[in-house]
Amino acid sequence: MLFIIILFILGFILITKGADIFINYTVIIGKKTNISELVLGATIVSFATTLPELTVSTVASLQGHTTMSLGNAVGSIICNTGLVLGLVAFISPFKVDKNMFFSKSIILLISVFLTILLSIDGNINRIDALLLLLMLLVYMYTNYKSVEKDSKTDLSKNYNRGSINIKETLKIAVFFILGLVMMVLGSKLLVDNGIKIAEIIGIPQGIISLTVIALGTSLPELVSSITAIRKKHHAISVGNVLGANILNIVSVIGISAIPNDIPILAQTAKIDFPFMIALLLILIIPTIKKHKLHRWQGMLMLSTYLLYMATLYYIYIVA
Repeated sequence: MLFIIILFILGFILITKGADIFINYTVIIGKKTNISELVLGATIVSFATTLPELTVSTVASLQGHTTMSLGNAVGSIICNTGLVLGLVAFISPFKVDKNMFFSKSIILLISVFLTILLSIDGNINRIDALLLLLMLLVYMYTNYKSVEKDSKTDLSKNYNRGSINIKETLKIAVFFILGLVMMVLGSKLLVDNGIKIAEIIGIPQGIISLTVIALGTSLPELVSSITAIRKKHHAISVGNVLGANILNIVSVIGISAIPNDIPILAQTAKIDFPFMIALLLILIIPTIKKHKLHRWQGMLMLSTYLLYMATLYYIYIVA
């Protein structure tokens, strides 16, 4: 038991320190390349922090556990929006870049409604997967244009881009990857040993799956977003969550549906999808109107997330 607790604490230390390094070097990349924090959050940070979901879902699909692939992706979107961004907005409301937020939000909504439309026949097959991967190409192209636009804007504030030497670039890349690896490894240690501790003290398996495991693959987004707002880099948080949500749809589900078709369960259609849409609308509509994430939005997103968890608890534990 003592060894398990030590590993649990080690996981916590790794994930928090890794997030610190990850965000610090993300900011350095932004300063050196003159790319805005929102674009960085929606590109490099979101691609990096979505790796756990992509790995888990792809492996699950290859092993024939296709419902887990979809559940992991949709559950992560709900967790990212309701818990991660809800917590960020509640702790520290902030203004957003209206054009960038609008473009990413529209791509996210199109991806979500495309997925729901493709799932009407009861599954997501290889042809559906290709359509989702086509959306991934669209998203990557818009990111490329955003980076290109950022790099051409306000060159007078270019933070010595040309002065970066190979040694400095290598150092930035190494520490950026180190921070990411520490977060992912810390997440695994935290989740695996958290489950063991919960089992030892007698917490039911159903409760564990709804809490520790459900949160597990979203820990990198959560910790990196909280670290970003602690360091006053709010745009990285919102860019990270928007980008991660898009990638959960177009890449995680898209790639997972190639080895095997993904069946759509009744729970996914009747509970998961409606909660996902509700959370995204709470996030997107007021923010587009006011160009700001408000504290009341954060509270409403957190409340919706807790209601979702309570609904699953009732279905799987009480009923």
